[in-house]
Amino acid sequence: MRDFSRLFTTRSPYDKHGSGILHVTPAPVKDDDPMTHSPGDNPRPGRPSLLLAVIGLWLMVFGTPLEAAERPLPDTIQPGVTYLQQVVDNAGATTIDHRKLAPLVDFIMQDKAAGEPYFSTSDRLLDPLVYHEFELQQSLATILQYAFHPDIPSHVLALSSIRFSYWKEVDGRPQPFPDAIAKRLTDLDAPLVIHGIEHEEIAPDLFSGAYYSYDLSRTLIMCRIGGRMVWISLARQRDLSDVGRKGFVLGPDDDWNYIYSGEKGINKMGLGWVESYLYDAFSAIVYIQVDDATPRVRCGLFKWLRAGWNDMNFVRRSHIRRGLERYAETYRQILEAPQLPPPSRIAAAAEEIRSMSRSQLQAHGRRHLQSLENRFGSDRQFPDKWYAQAIENGPYLEQLTRPQLEAMVFLDYMKEVLGRGTAQASELAMGQDDPRGGTP
Repeated sequence: MRDFSRLFTTRSPYDKHGSGILHVTPAPVKDDDPMTHSPGDNPRPGRPSLLLAVIGLWLMVFGTPLEAAERPLPDTIQPGVTYLQQVVDNAGATTIDHRKLAPLVDFIMQDKAAGEPYFSTSDRLLDPLVYHEFELQQSLATILQYAFHPDIPSHVLALSSIRFSYWKEVDGRPQPFPDAIAKRLTDLDAPLVIHGIEHEEIAPDLFSGAYYSYDLSRTLIMCRIGGRMVWISLARQRDLSDVGRKGFVLGPDDDWNYIYSGEKGINKMGLGWVESYLYDAFSAIVYIQVDDATPRVRCGLFKWLRAGWNDMNFVRRSHIRRGLERYAETYRQILEAPQLPPPSRIAAAAEEIRSMSRSQLQAHGRRHLQSLENRFGSDRQFPDKWYAQAIENGPYLEQLTRPQLEAMVFLDYMKEVLGRGTAQASELAMGQDDPRGGTP
């Protein structure tokens, strides 16, 4: 049997330290419940009260005050944002109109107060559309070598936001992402446009604890605008997501310790029975190389999302903004980490993970979950009843898909090489197959 422990113990020379409309299905109720009625009966007057009660509870849980310091996005960028939305919705687009995007690039490159929040107020833009900006002390070529490498999982720089992701289709054909995309930066005679379909499953949401999986229409654009090299990543949710399931964030979010229960619902008291779905979403990430001689990239993120139930939208701008901040913080932490291995080494590790047998993946998954229970089992947020039923006495690991199992190993590998592993995580990473026989 091959020994995969070296994925976690071989140190890099860089290592100095060794979310749509939520559809709600009512909870089961007793036959004598005065709030219900039998088929054929006239509706009882208690039903509106139940609706109002659930709405009130939802607002108490998810309603947060608007940020007083927010500023509206300028009218000059509205045509550019609308144009990007049209491009991702039209998989046949092969050319880019630079004139429509120039004001957008100019706005992103303008000096702004640190952390200044922007949002849209125009009926001509998706509402609520939220903008967030951050900088990376790396070249655009380096970013592309990690984030869009054909052999590296595409969520490598978004480990706090995405559980796993993979390309299902590129330019209408079932094929992997193009090789050596970063090399096009030095030989760009005309804009490069790539359309594809990507599958994502997100990490537990910070507000509801739920996680979802769905397909995205993804469009990638490489071009020069105003003399600067620009890379744009567009995404539009294709259909209704899979049903929302209960997830748990253990400890600080930037420690990347998550549990995915597989159970339908959201992780909020009084709303655990909710069957929720992400209905629609759009995002645009614009990466701009400050100049060709400086390894510095400014990123502008635009995000729109609808969430709620019964045709009522409950998404607040603060929810979207916190998700963008979460994404940006992790992106920067990983990409600027001195311990980050070169792309070739991460690609080799990902290939070895893909070669592992299912029994090896499940054995690692058991150690992964046991490590979380050892560290957080006494914490209030730990789902101890679920753990006893699903892990100690249940078939949870057998029910996980291969991408879900591989994602656990890849997450532990990335935590280990970035120096984020605890004593338990190091033992998990270096351990051998479960002595009880591989498949739990």
